[in-house]
Parts: sequence; structure tokens; C-alpha cells
Amino acid sequence: MSEGSGRRKAVRISDVAAAAGVSKALVSYALNDRPGVKESTRARIVETARTMGWTPSLRARSLSVSRAYAIGLVFQKSPEALASDQYFTSLMAGLQSVLSTSQYSLVTEVVDTPEAESAAYRRLARDGRVDGMVVVDLRRDDARFALVREAGLAFASLGRPPGPTTMPVLVYDEEPAITDVVDHLVSLGHRRIAQVVGPQGNASAQVRRELYQRLFRARGIDDSHWIESDYTAAGGRAATARLLDAEAHPTAIVYSNDLMAVAGMSAAISRGLRVPGDISIVGWDDITLSQYLHPALSTVSQHPFDDGRIAARLLLEAIGGREFVEPVRTPDPVFVPRESSGPAPL
Repeated sequence: MSEGSGRRKAVRISDVAAAAGVSKALVSYALNDRPGVKESTRARIVETARTMGWTPSLRARSLSVSRAYAIGLVFQKSPEALASDQYFTSLMAGLQSVLSTSQYSLVTEVVDTPEAESAAYRRLARDGRVDGMVVVDLRRDDARFALVREAGLAFASLGRPPGPTTMPVLVYDEEPAITDVVDHLVSLGHRRIAQVVGPQGNASAQVRRELYQRLFRARGIDDSHWIESDYTAAGGRAATARLLDAEAHPTAIVYSNDLMAVAGMSAAISRGLRVPGDISIVGWDDITLSQYLHPALSTVSQHPFDDGRIAARLLLEAIGGREFVEPVRTPDPVFVPRESSGPAPL
């Protein structure tokens, strides 16, 4: 394109080398802060490049320092489930809020089996497409951490990985929020409380179920009423229908995400039950829709955007060489009582 078109010609390393009277190799070493260049020469080259308006080519820089300038995030779930899950869209927004101000980009893949997930991790590492991974939805004896260690990738983990690590690990405590949910329902007279839980291969879903059960037992409530679901609206509605078909159906149901809770509320209302007059509903996540429902959904508020923001910042620091001695605490979830939970029916 001609200069008359308004597009400025890019300044190349060869242009800087000619202006500074040095070789292109020396300019490359100086601008990439590599050893072997006298400080006075480096300063002169850097100033020459600045004066000429030189800006680095990301591709050339990535080759010179063996970096991809990208981080990876692999979800093992259906695209439909991912699209309807506000937690993960908020998490990705938090990651992007940090990466957009850096030279890094986010590479995401969605797969539907553990085998495809492992293959995605290996492919991203083998092809040099990422410098680190954000690991979410942790499982018992999670094999993904062996994959990233074997590949020599940095990682940020949302939850405690198996074994020690010097990589950033984000943790928070769900027990205070779950205690508040249980005490709230018990104080309202509920004694038949059921759970609709997430997939039990997921470590956080299993821990959350066990926390509820322990607290139920401590308050003399039967802890055996729970059904495993898949975090989808359809799964939440089906699980709720099974609970309501019981001879003595629960007077309150707690769900492992808001999407299932909203679908469960719909299932109850479609049967002529009043919420909360006949049955109380409590969710988890505090998605935007929750407060605008009628009745507004009692739920537990999380912080996925902040988790993403913190994970991205710390992962970039880990890629740069920082080692982490202790897990990084993030704000605990908080119970938000609203109109969908009320006194147990007489």
C-alpha cells in the first residue's frame, strides 16, 4: 500500500540496525533483553528504536523467547451446557479482563470426554500453542496435573491439586455459606431437606454434598435425600420431579447451581406447589437472573469473574518465573436469602 493511502510503513529491525550502525542480530539481542550486549550499546539501540517508532512483532518475539503468548482453558462438558452456565462465561470474562491488557490471548477448547480432554492438553503442549493452563472443575486424583507437569507448562488451579506445587492455587471455603443455608432452613422449621447435586466425579461437587450432609446430621436431619444431576436445566427439572414424586416429598431443596434451581422451581410450580409456601428452593452461583425471578431465588453468591482475573494475573507471574509457596485465598461464597425460601408448611 502506498504512503498516500495513510498507512504508515512498519519499522523493521533492519531499519533500527542501519540507523544505530550495528548488526540486526545485535539489535535483536538488545531489544529482547538477552545477554551479550554492553549496557551502553543496549541503551543506544533501545533509544534508537523508540525514536523511530519501532514496535515488536509478537510472532517474532515469541520465537525469540520460545513462548506462545497464550494460555489454555479446556472444558469437559457439552457446548450447550457451557453456553447456559454463567459461572464459566463469567470466569472467562475475568481471564480476558487481564489478558486483554497484556500480550497474551486465551485459547479455549470444549470436549465431551476425559479422553478428548487429555488429548487436548497434549495437543496444546505438543504444538507449543500455550505457555500455561487454567485448570478448573477439579476431580479426585486429577490426571491433568501430571499432563501439564510432563509438558513443562505453568498452570493456575481453581482448587487444590493432588500433591505439592509451586504454581498458583486459588482456594476458598464453602463451609460458612453452606452452614448459613442449613441454619436458615432449619430456623424456618424445615426437617425434610433434599439436595440436587452436581456430577460426583467433580471434586467440588462431592465436597459440597458431603458438607451439606455433615451439617444435616449435626442438626438431626436425614442426610440421605440427594440426587446426582448434571448442572443443566433439564437435569435439574428431572431430579426435582423424582424428589416430588416421593410419598413424603421434601419441604426444601438445595441445588448445586442456580440453573438447576430455577428449573426445579418451575417443576414445583407446574405441579401446583407454592414457592415458598409448599416448598423452599435454594440455588448456588447467584446468576444475574436469580434476583429478578418471582419469587427471587435464595442462593449462594460466588465470584467467578474475580477468580478468572486473579488466576490470569498469577498465571502470568508463574510463566515469568514466580514460585508460590502457599495457596492464594479468594473471598468465600456468601449466602443470599431471598423470597424462594420461607417457613416449612404446617
